[in-house]
Amino acid sequence: MKLVHTVVGAVILSVAIPAFAQAQAQAKPAAKPAAQAAPAQKAAEPAAQLPKAIADAFKKSYPNAVIKNAAKETEGGKTVWEVESTDNGLARDLVYNPDGTVVDIEEEVPAASLPPAVTTALKAKFPKATITKAEKLFKGKVMTYEMTITGAGDVKAAEFTPEGKFVAPPKAEKEEKEDDAKPVVKKK
Repeated sequence: MKLVHTVVGAVILSVAIPAFAQAQAQAKPAAKPAAQAAPAQKAAEPAAQLPKAIADAFKKSYPNAVIKNAAKETEGGKTVWEVESTDNGLARDLVYNPDGTVVDIEEEVPAASLPPAVTTALKAKFPKATITKAEKLFKGKVMTYEMTITGAGDVKAAEFTPEGKFVAPPKAEKEEKEDDAKPVVKKK
């Protein structure tokens, strides 16, 4: 009788072990879709990496905005956080101090909403220019409007005060813009 039990036990184990191994192999592919779900978590990561003071200040000021990217940076030896977001289809980039106070804001605006003084000054300075993008900039307490333009020769952007006064780009930006304006020759 013991022999029968031993043989039956061995037969059961010889069937059960391969069946268990096969069931485990089939269960492993099911884990892959969970790994594919990881990119959905990644979309929430930019806001999650922000210091609480910045995340709270952002949500309070822009409750409907979606954070697209957040990055810790050093400007002038100080640590700041840049937050790139969209709100109602328009881009908004903010620079925050770690305590949640705003340093700079770049906010995309419809070109049609620019103050008349700005559009008049732009047309006077660059008569053939067409606005491809307009932004309202806040640097500290100073507000200006920056337009990305075409049809103005080597000039690709222009900045004006709300009253229509032209703001000359800093010398370093002028040199960068000159480098950007050089034609690119592609080899075939």
